[in-house]
Amino acid sequence: MTTEHATSTPRIAEPAAARPTRTGRLIVAGVIVVASAGAFGIASLTFDKTLSPLQRQARAEIRGLEGYFKSFHRITGRFPSQAENFYPLLQVGLIKEMPQDPWGNVYQYRMSDRGNGYIMSYGADGVAGGSGDAADLISGGVLDNAMVGTEQQREQAAQEEAR
Repeated sequence: MTTEHATSTPRIAEPAAARPTRTGRLIVAGVIVVASAGAFGIASLTFDKTLSPLQRQARAEIRGLEGYFKSFHRITGRFPSQAENFYPLLQVGLIKEMPQDPWGNVYQYRMSDRGNGYIMSYGADGVAGGSGDAADLISGGVLDNAMVGTEQQREQAAQEEAR
């Protein structure tokens, strides 16, 4: 009885330097993340350069006004209604006068159908629409007005009861 031994080809191990290490993979991932962030940053800088200096100023002021509305909400537990506009912010001393955009027009405070508040400027011409310096600038609509919606529903119900 003869036994044949299966001959197997011996495996030659790869040198450790040829295998990707965990550190190497992390470095590659880091480079990808940094490159992506850089591309996004360049795109946002390019977009910002398309705005005129007055539009950039208006955009910064709108962000500041959003902060005042959020402060008002922290103080009172609600956001102003569209009808109240900026007046409650004047009453509690958050602002000293009706805010005007860089073109001298009063900023607008509006409510969406979903109850989100937003602040806007109609641009240089002071009317809706337009392009260039006359383009409308609108906040991100980040003022969640669930409280205002509830208040509006109460006011509406009270008016219906009064009839």
